[in-house]
Amino acid sequence: MARTSRSIRLALSMCAAALATTSCVSGHHGTASPAPVHPAHLTAPPTPTESPDTAPTPPGPSVHQVPLTSSDGIKVLASDTAVKGDATYPIPGGIKAGRTLAIAINCEGPGRLTAQVRSAGVSFPLQCEKDKVLPALNEIQMPRTKSTGSLHFTADPGVTWSFTIGWDPYPPERR
Repeated sequence: MARTSRSIRLALSMCAAALATTSCVSGHHGTASPAPVHPAHLTAPPTPTESPDTAPTPPGPSVHQVPLTSSDGIKVLASDTAVKGDATYPIPGGIKAGRTLAIAINCEGPGRLTAQVRSAGVSFPLQCEKDKVLPALNEIQMPRTKSTGSLHFTADPGVTWSFTIGWDPYPPERR
């Protein structure tokens, strides 16, 4: 009986294997039609900057875009992009004592860029680099009120820059 049982199991295994390797096909008048061929669908793996679980990486700083926007809570007073050389921009409404002026700058190119709030007597230099956009953000608490104000930039010939200035309603605490 052990031999019969083994033979039955072997026969059932062979039938199961045969059924597993054949496919059901429907054909006209009992003839089998070939199974449709589907090309393989390949998907590329996620790129290093994105994955299915994270948002794409935002673009880096550019001298062709303003460095910050009003969505940062800063009321934008003036901005410009892709500037070369020296320039002066008025500060609408003048300078307000105790308020914090945010100055965001992106610069690129070999050389130096200096920003100066003339009516407040405040300035700061930036060293810019070739083929690299360097972002900077300075917040300056205005020492006195002036009815007019301006932001003056002095740039070396190889420097391209963009900027935004505005009043920061939520300045960092002074220590």
